[in-house]
Amino acid sequence: MSTVGNSATADSDLPADPGRGTRGTRAHVLGFLAALLVARTVDAVDHGNWWYVLFVVAAFVLPAWFASGVARDLWTRLRWWLLGVQAVLTYVPFAVFGDGWVGGISGLLAGLVLLTLPPPRSWALFGGLLALEEALWLWGVGLPYAPAAHAAVWLLIAFADNGLALFGLTWLAELVRQEDATRDELAIAAITRQRLAVAERLRSMIGERIQTVSTRAKAARGALPADPNGARAEIRAAGVTAREMLAEARAIAASRHDLIGPREPREHGVVLAPRVAKGVLLAVLTLFALQNLLNVAVPGGDGYPLPVLALAVVVSAAITALQLRHSGVHHRRPGWQLTFAAQAVLTYIQYPFVGAVGLIFVAFLAGSALLLFAGWWRWLWFCVIVASMPALVLLLPVDTAIGGIRWTAYATATTTAFGLLVYGLSRLAELAVRLADLREELAEYAAVRERLRLARDTHDLLGLSLSAVALKTDLVAALIGRDDDRAAHELDELLRLCLAAGNDARLVAEESLRLSFVTELGLAFDILTSSGITVRLPDQAPPSQNEVDKQIDVVLATVVREAVTNIIRHSAAQLCTIVLADADGVLRLRIRNDGVADDLPDEADPGQGLTNLRARVEAVDGRFTAQRAVGEFELLVEFPHRVRK
Repeated sequence: MSTVGNSATADSDLPADPGRGTRGTRAHVLGFLAALLVARTVDAVDHGNWWYVLFVVAAFVLPAWFASGVARDLWTRLRWWLLGVQAVLTYVPFAVFGDGWVGGISGLLAGLVLLTLPPPRSWALFGGLLALEEALWLWGVGLPYAPAAHAAVWLLIAFADNGLALFGLTWLAELVRQEDATRDELAIAAITRQRLAVAERLRSMIGERIQTVSTRAKAARGALPADPNGARAEIRAAGVTAREMLAEARAIAASRHDLIGPREPREHGVVLAPRVAKGVLLAVLTLFALQNLLNVAVPGGDGYPLPVLALAVVVSAAITALQLRHSGVHHRRPGWQLTFAAQAVLTYIQYPFVGAVGLIFVAFLAGSALLLFAGWWRWLWFCVIVASMPALVLLLPVDTAIGGIRWTAYATATTTAFGLLVYGLSRLAELAVRLADLREELAEYAAVRERLRLARDTHDLLGLSLSAVALKTDLVAALIGRDDDRAAHELDELLRLCLAAGNDARLVAEESLRLSFVTELGLAFDILTSSGITVRLPDQAPPSQNEVDKQIDVVLATVVREAVTNIIRHSAAQLCTIVLADADGVLRLRIRNDGVADDLPDEADPGQGLTNLRARVEAVDGRFTAQRAVGEFELLVEFPHRVRK
């Protein structure tokens, strides 16, 4: 026996809490909506009609409510009613304001449809709403500006951008939060697999042997006293099986790293998250690229020269590719400084040729800054890039100072909104993947801890009962022919021990041990006495199970088991003293035995024996001491102020 250090796992070994990463996921959606609302409100104020402004603000209320996650259960119960309200807020302004109504706000209704209705019905309705949008403008209220082709495509882009942005950001935010909320499920599944694996192994390797020992013990009992040789043969065969059981239990206790089952496959939703994010982002990028080409091809009816159109094609394709690279799950790829610089050049290169319409990709450059730079630098670059949009626009002539201010506010808000969209889609997709990885890490960590617990419980629970079975077979074999009456009595005790060992094997795979100190004390007395060891117990009765904290009672019972197992295996003891007393507010268990060899080697495996006891005792705030001196060994366990009064 030896004293070894504590093997309990420290809290610092725990994987990082994934919940920290989910903070602010809904803020991405609300930030996008807030910036978009500012842009649309500025545009509405320009009409000089406060009813117009009121309708614009009202159109954002329900999308913001859904995105916030507050009282989400109402959306489940009142889904169609709320969608109906949003539809009224969307289409009544067409009748009131005609072609003066702002384009694209209908996309918020389409985004809510995608979020609240199941596919493919939601996507079919999305397409229907898009067709209705075009029909209202083309044949209903009239296009807001000329040329007609330009206006029709712009309305389609504005509708799709708003709808897809609301859907993509909100869907990903909810996925991330659900992923975080259910991260413990994999850990529970991993623990369950460990328990099932050990339970099956114990059943096949130990349970069947226990049954064999019981059968042979009954046969030996029936052969006495008429056939002592037959009884002796049966009990010796039972002894061989008992030692095989003991070896199997020790093997299971030592196999702390090979009991894991197959890893749970990653959930489809987690795999789908980056695809949806990249799909929405690609759609928005494509629409912006189309708008860029449209701006260059037909600005007010007069096309730009062919070289400028060719430049627009190159810029649109290159920025789309660079943005998808920057928005990947791993944003800071090698050479990101060069690709960011290239995106910046491409973003502004059209401005000298086509003016303000050439700044359409500034929002994406701002989003890349948030993704690529670290710390406060990202927000500094974001603000600088967003500010460049109105700064460059103001270099162009404006009709009035008020018009310039309004255009500046509109350009700043729009750039901020879609910059946050790029960052949100990319960041949330990355967070979903990282949470999935952390969940698997937590599951693996839980599985390792469960393997250690199962190995420890196998050692502590089965060590004594199986050792006692093996020793009892030796005792019975020695008594047959010399004292058949006592041999018959010991055979009855052997059958009782086999039953107890079977129960112990089943206990190992349970979540918590159900042991009693008083019961274990009686079992220890019987086993030690049967082994020829004198047991000295205190004159005063120990505290009952009802008086001792339940957790401590289990620990005390386990300490008694391990101590008795070690006495039988590692000593030639003649006397064992067990004392449990409560004095000065401290509950003390002291177990001392003689017959310990001075040259007894230390335990080689730090995961068993006294290490297990130390871990169990310290887990419930107790103190554990083990010491050897002049042929004696003593275990002392102390629990301050833990006895029930």
